Amino acid sequence: MKTLVCLFVLSCFTNNLYAQSVKFKKDKVWVDGKECLNNHSSNANNIELATLDGSQTIFLKFIRTGIGQNGGLYTKVIFVEQNKSLTSRSFIFTKKLLVNKLIDGEVLVDCNINEAKIDKFIMKYDEKIEDGLNRF
Repeated sequence: MKTLVCLFVLSCFTNNLYAQSVKFKKDKVWVDGKECLNNHSSNANNIELATLDGSQTIFLKFIRTGIGQNGGLYTKVIFVEQNKSLTSRSFIFTKKLLVNKLIDGEVLVDCNINEAKIDKFIMKYDEKIEDGLNRF
């Protein structure tokens, strides 16, 4: 029994060692105390994150259709240079959560966008919300 408790405590401690610290200060995103991304958010509903050299941009949009649960709120994440996007209703991204998930999915590595991992990230979170909306 003591062995199980020790293993559990050790695994919790080990998981915390690999957790990334993400902070938003002014117009910068800091990861583990290092300036990592530019935050060019025009308002709370339209968030723009860019690499420090400005070569890669990610938009996070909060969209309400007014229909359904929570007023039809969903999030849209757009990878601008790759012309790819995803929409999610069951997993509402905040800007901090998005950065954490990009790091976990190895899309954001050493403050650069790893284009090879974007498709897998999209496949994991995309619910194709906009495909189901009726447009008039």
